[in-house]
Amino acid sequence: MNTAERRELLAQVARSLLVIEAENVVDLEKVFLPLPSHHLALRPEVVLVLGGRGAGKSALFNLVSKLSPADLRTFFGGDVPPARWMDAFSDSRYHPPATILDAFGRSAEESSFRSFWVVHLARRLSEQFGDVVPALPEALRDVKVPEGCDAVVAEAARYLDQVETSLTRDDQMVFASYDHLDRLGHFDRAVRDKFVSTLLALWLSLSNRYRKLRGKVFLREDLFEKAQSTFADAGKLRGRSASIEWNVSSLYQLLVRYIAAAGEPALLWLKAIPALELAPWHAFGEMPAEMLEPQQIAFADRLAGRLMGRGVGKGYTYRWIPNRLQDGRGRIVPRSVLNLIGHSCRVAHSDPAGRGSRLITPSDLQAALRPTSEARAREVSEEFLPVQRLGHLRGQNVLIDRATVIQKLDQPSSEEPPGQRMSGEAVFQELVALGVLVVRDDRHGKGRIDVPDIYRYGFGILRKGGVKSPN
Repeated sequence: MNTAERRELLAQVARSLLVIEAENVVDLEKVFLPLPSHHLALRPEVVLVLGGRGAGKSALFNLVSKLSPADLRTFFGGDVPPARWMDAFSDSRYHPPATILDAFGRSAEESSFRSFWVVHLARRLSEQFGDVVPALPEALRDVKVPEGCDAVVAEAARYLDQVETSLTRDDQMVFASYDHLDRLGHFDRAVRDKFVSTLLALWLSLSNRYRKLRGKVFLREDLFEKAQSTFADAGKLRGRSASIEWNVSSLYQLLVRYIAAAGEPALLWLKAIPALELAPWHAFGEMPAEMLEPQQIAFADRLAGRLMGRGVGKGYTYRWIPNRLQDGRGRIVPRSVLNLIGHSCRVAHSDPAGRGSRLITPSDLQAALRPTSEARAREVSEEFLPVQRLGHLRGQNVLIDRATVIQKLDQPSSEEPPGQRMSGEAVFQELVALGVLVVRDDRHGKGRIDVPDIYRYGFGILRKGGVKSPN
């Protein structure tokens, strides 16, 4: 291809991959990759859907809300129930802000947390599905949320029974979906844990009581682990859970699916890779076959070359890509893969000549690490604001003494509100649980701390002997 053709192809692919930054994917059904864990998550008996920020929980919710029941069965399998989906809690405008809920939670009794969830569920059902559920009782219309919930919780429980009866009569099913729970209790984990544990206890109870009104709670794995110690029957939810899991093969499949949806030139570029199998998939775009190691090698070679530079120590490109994107627990989220290749294409667009049939170069990939890391750091900071305290380590070289890290993490960031702070030790433990920090060579609690590349570049933390990323 000539320079003009390559420049247009690079722009096309970058637009397709980086649009996810704004969560503004118009044709989501043409890029979404259905996994076995997605199919499991849609089963009525599954209450808990586990996965980290960027794992695709919101994409799943947006897709099932968009597709018709017939298309849902085509997409995920014929046994997927034809249900309507409700935003029962998220960070959208339909719910009380986290700041109000945090203030409520610091002084509320545990019973008040459960009361809040019951009343809020009743009100959201009436607001979103007023055409298929009974009218909201007058006692619930003017009650302040979250204050005043205790006095009307019995009325809300009776209303939920009426909703179940109405749905059963009309043979309708509603999934009440909960997301962004980890944004509650930013600076008081006890508050967040109470919100989470009482919600899980409520839906464990309701899932035994109701068949047509079902809950789907999207939650981080570490928050569920904490919740299991807070009420006796929490372990029963493990059997009613599904984890959205991505391996390297499925991440490469997703990347190829996004590129195939970018346009005809991108699709033709992919089809020129002999080892790659692509075929039309119903009305939902092109679907790549399973991408095992031979397919990964062929794709990465066509993308940027077999090796990340010259010399035996540079490593294979197909391995370099996932290795640079995994967190401290070995997990990779799809958004990081799409961002890395999208930013690489954006870098290459400024100098697209001299690449032959390849789209980008190893230098383009290396340069894309920084914006990819910065994007991931922003995502996790939205989930847990004290992550920004890692900025106090800017300019330091890993590995870093544990005591130094905790001392730096004890300093609040500029965006944290005054009077609501966590200790450096508490933040440290949270970051280890999130996979943002890794403890190496831990002896007598005095280990040295590493930061995975997916976060290290974003916070300006250095590595001795590391290769400086191009600007």
